[in-house]
Amino acid sequence: MNRKNEYHYLTKFGALRGFKKSNPNTEKKTFLVLDSSVCLDIVNIVNKKDINKDSKRKVFELIEYSQKKSMQPFEIFALLELSLDKITYKLNTYKFLDIGNKLKFAFQFPLEKLRKNDFDFSTNFFQANKPNLNNDASAFIEQILVHYSALLKIREIASKGLGKQKAKENIIEFIDWMNIELGLILGLEYQLAFQIFGGNNSFNAMIKEDSSKEKALKTLWGSSWDLLHARMSRNSRQLSEIVNEDVNSIFITNDKRLFELLSPQVEFSSEFGKTGISITTGKESYPPHFNPDFVEELNKKILDIFEKRAVKKIEYPDNNLVKNMIINMEKNLH
Repeated sequence: MNRKNEYHYLTKFGALRGFKKSNPNTEKKTFLVLDSSVCLDIVNIVNKKDINKDSKRKVFELIEYSQKKSMQPFEIFALLELSLDKITYKLNTYKFLDIGNKLKFAFQFPLEKLRKNDFDFSTNFFQANKPNLNNDASAFIEQILVHYSALLKIREIASKGLGKQKAKENIIEFIDWMNIELGLILGLEYQLAFQIFGGNNSFNAMIKEDSSKEKALKTLWGSSWDLLHARMSRNSRQLSEIVNEDVNSIFITNDKRLFELLSPQVEFSSEFGKTGISITTGKESYPPHFNPDFVEELNKKILDIFEKRAVKKIEYPDNNLVKNMIINMEKNLH
C-alpha cells in the first residue's frame, strides 16, 4: 500500500505521531511553526501557481487543522530565511511583508473558498495599517552565522575523505574545532557530523559533499537555516520568550532528512546563550563506521568538555571571528 506524502512534524520530545489525532498538551497555546518550504507551498496556492496535488492536499490539511484546533501558524524564522540577503545581511522588507501577508490570508480565509480557488488576494486581503519594518536582521545574524560556519567545517573535513579509515579522525577533528576554535558545542551540528562521518550517506545531501562549490555554498546556507529554525522552534521555552507567552510548538517541515536527523528522540539541545547535552544509553543504531566502544569514548570526550565549561558563562563566539572563519572556509571550499 502506498503511503501518502506528508509534512513531517516535530516537538521538543521528537517526532509527533498521529498529528491530526492528538495535541501535545492542549492546556497551553500551541503554535504551528512553519519552515520555509511549507511557507512556499502555501504562498504558491495564494499566488494561484500550478502546484502538484500532494502539495495542495498537505496545505489544505494543515490549514484545516490550524483552524479547527485554533493553533496559530508561526512563520517568523521562515520569513527571515526567505527575505534575508546573504551578502548584505539585510532584509528585503517588501518580500518579508508580501510572504507574511499571503500566509496570514491563507490561514484566515474560508478554507472551502481557498480549495475552490474562489478568491483574489489583491481584493480579499485587507490590512488596516502597513507595519514599518526595519531591514536590520543583526539579532539573528549572529546565530545563523555560527550554524553556517559549523556546516562549512563539516563540509571542509568531508572533502578530505569519508572512508571508514578516516571516520574517527573526522568526528574528533570536528569536536575539537567546536571546542577550541568556535568555543561552543552545537548539538544539532554534532548529530549531523556524527551521521556523515560515521558513514550514513543519506545525510550527505545536507552538505552537498559531492557537488560544485556554488551548489554546496547554497545548500550549506539553507541547511544552516533549517537547523537554526528547527532548534529554536522546538524549544518551547525560547519560543515563549519571543512571543511573551507560555506556549508549546510543533515544527512542520517538508525536509525528510532534517526530520530523520531530529527524530525519534532529541539527544542534544542548544539554545542562544546556552548549551545542554544529554547522553542516552542502551542499544543504539549507530552509523556503520562507529561501534559502541568508540561512541562511549566520544560521549566521555563531550561530557569532559561540558564539565570544564560548566563553571564558565557560555557566550556566543565573537561575530567578527566567525565571519573571518567563514570567509576562509568559503574561499578554500572545493
